Amino acid sequence: MFKKILAAVDGTPHATAVLDNVANLAKLTGGSVHVIHIRPSEVITGGLTGGAVLPVEEAAEGRQVVDDALARLRSEGIEADGEVDEGLREDLAAILVERAEALGSDLIAVGPGHYSGISALLHSSVSRGVAKSAPVSVLVVRSEA
Repeated sequence: MFKKILAAVDGTPHATAVLDNVANLAKLTGGSVHVIHIRPSEVITGGLTGGAVLPVEEAAEGRQVVDDALARLRSEGIEADGEVDEGLREDLAAILVERAEALGSDLIAVGPGHYSGISALLHSSVSRGVAKSAPVSVLVVRSEA
């Protein structure tokens, strides 16, 4: 059980809690962890061009998030690999589910949605989207962050 874990990280304290939990699970089960960070993009409309898709963070930032997570997991003796992907904010849950299926993951670990107020109305919860559509177990890791 839980031999191939997909861990979604975003560079926030929620990601630290996700890594804490997947590290413990991987140690218990002898499983491996595939770390994924999805660089979110947003569609900006208006102007003469009618709109553009713009990344919210630099490529180097996303790579650093994954590299830090991999270093931590490997320092604990856990087999780990990782990737940086890109996608629109509204597609993040679907991307995670697709990657889990492609990798043969049996668990997807994500942090909780961290939008509140009006932001919660404007942005869909990635963790809720993953939990609703994933064909495998989903671990939503709560943190104090």
